Amino acid sequence: MRISVDVGGTFTDVILYDETKGNYYNTKVMSDPEYPDKSVLEGLTQISQISGLKINDSQDLIHGTTIVTNSLLERKIASVGVLITKGFRDLLEIGRQQRSNLYDLIFSRSAPLAPRHLISEVEERINSAGEILIPLDTVSAEKLMHKLILSGIESLAIVLLFSFKNSIHERQLKDIALKYISPNFVFISSEISPEFREYERASTTLVAAAVAPKIVNYIKKLEKELKSIFETNLNFLIMHSGGGTLLPREAKKYPHKLIESGPAAGIIAACQLSKILDLNRTISFDMGGTSAKMGLVLNGAPHYTSSFEVGGDLHHSQRLSGTGYPIRFSMIDVAEVGAGAGSIAWIDPGGLLKVGPISAGAKPGPACYGKGGEKPTVTDAHLILGHLDPEQFLGGKMPLFPNIAEKALQTLSRTLNLSIEEVSQGILDITNANMLRTLKLVTIDRGYDPRKLTLMAFGGAGPLHACDLAEKISMPRIIIPKLPGVFSALGLLHADMSNDFVETVMISLETSKKELIGQKLAELKYKADQFFENHEVPIKRRSIKLSADLRYQHQNHELNIHIEKISLTNNSLKDLKERFNRIHELNYGHYLKEEPIQIVNLRLLASEVLTKPKFDRIKSAEKSLKVLKDGLRLIKTPDHPKEYTLYQREKLQAANIIYGPAIIQEMQTSTLLKEGWKLKVDSYGNLIINVDK
Repeated sequence: MRISVDVGGTFTDVILYDETKGNYYNTKVMSDPEYPDKSVLEGLTQISQISGLKINDSQDLIHGTTIVTNSLLERKIASVGVLITKGFRDLLEIGRQQRSNLYDLIFSRSAPLAPRHLISEVEERINSAGEILIPLDTVSAEKLMHKLILSGIESLAIVLLFSFKNSIHERQLKDIALKYISPNFVFISSEISPEFREYERASTTLVAAAVAPKIVNYIKKLEKELKSIFETNLNFLIMHSGGGTLLPREAKKYPHKLIESGPAAGIIAACQLSKILDLNRTISFDMGGTSAKMGLVLNGAPHYTSSFEVGGDLHHSQRLSGTGYPIRFSMIDVAEVGAGAGSIAWIDPGGLLKVGPISAGAKPGPACYGKGGEKPTVTDAHLILGHLDPEQFLGGKMPLFPNIAEKALQTLSRTLNLSIEEVSQGILDITNANMLRTLKLVTIDRGYDPRKLTLMAFGGAGPLHACDLAEKISMPRIIIPKLPGVFSALGLLHADMSNDFVETVMISLETSKKELIGQKLAELKYKADQFFENHEVPIKRRSIKLSADLRYQHQNHELNIHIEKISLTNNSLKDLKERFNRIHELNYGHYLKEEPIQIVNLRLLASEVLTKPKFDRIKSAEKSLKVLKDGLRLIKTPDHPKEYTLYQREKLQAANIIYGPAIIQEMQTSTLLKEGWKLKVDSYGNLIINVDK
């Protein structure tokens, strides 16, 4: 028996998988932003009641969380002190020159995670070859550390120049710091991000230090509470941004790796389903209560990145806006935008209607929840237009209140001189436009034709917006998986335990360097073997994936390319060059065949491959759709109100075909099937939606 718990900004999703019978049980509870552990415990209590099983017999509990992301977005972070190489005190202020808008004259960057008065310069210097030029002055370092402690810092980031080549000075400073600060709150860049580019390495280390107290204390508290519930030795794992899981002690050591913990789980679930359905190119679209997340899935595998920006206008890797904090480590590439079911609609100083990125969250939540929220949200708009049944939300566990939703929308209606329905439709149109820009980032901007892709929509709100988004970007096929409202929690059950290793090498990709490249790969393989031994991973369950960050000589950005084997040959090096050229052309529209190629970083992903839960097939159709119809509902689209046919998803069977307009209701969400689209239920119970030709 295995349990997964995905704590989101609005809801906490729980799945219990009974391996002996192959049964899934699921539930949703409201998240508690102040005490997220309470939501976890409430969800566990509910899932035990629903399943009739004793959860303390469970072997595994896999947990996904948004605590790190929310801490950065809301700036609820620790007071961080920094020890940095002399002459580099202003590194965080200078940063990079990325801007979200080149012509914005009043552009403002996010303030550094550590103010200047908490950044102290250390007398030391190591050169680019890792040689010590100036030994560390430990006496003055001790004084600086004492001064920072008196300033009230809660955590410490140690960032020295070229420490990825030689970490001795950082380790010496760490030893000094441990006299004053808990080991959980001292971070050195050579452990957090051991690769070149001092600003990104510093920023990543500061992110880890800034979120550490909150995430470490949360994990400790949750561990204690789980021990009181589970009688057996529970295997408690936490999802990281790379799509794998960590032990709690590793999550405390690398808290920055939990930034996209929940969203990564959704993409892992999309990968597994893509493999089963034999889909080569899929876009994972997860729309929850606070944001929408999108990611590219190619041949059943996620797209990875090592450069990301968090805490700004947009969480994304491809287009760093300069409004957030760059981080560097291997993670699933997720584009995230503040457009969720709880996103608040508002009017800007110019009198224009806007939606998000601020969300009503779980407390107070959308106005229609009747929990004290007064601001209009995307959910309120859906309710007013008739997309949601106020009596059947969450299977009837949580009624919605149309009168409160209408009251919340009245202020916008009067200000804009529009009807309530027109404002509601406007809110949905703007939300779709915000998500469409993000969808283009992960498709068109990367050279992928949306007309050849499949949109896999899930999350509590994803199926409501899928047809509109697919139509606007000319995507011909949509898949709504089973259990769409808890699909990310399902992904947690499919995650392998993993860790990644990286080394900056700066080697030319030439046959004469073949032995040196092989030697560096072997060193990474040795680290992976140690990881497997420390975690007692059986040999048959061990998996390694090698890759290299490549660029043309003198370029400033790299592309990550898969490496087949550690033992390189002249032919494998030639193949590596050709694949880099092809991917460079796909991304940038050109390649330079004769230009020398440089290996910047070598990377290795080590995984323990676990047995995955099965996707069971459902019964073939025995009843006609006339029997399965659940009535009609008027959808109040302002220009042409229309009646939609209602169906209950739990009654649908394989091979059933439904033509839009229709609404397919289920406990966690509703699928809005627009006119011009045709839905067919496949043998696994997924809703396969195509343009009706």
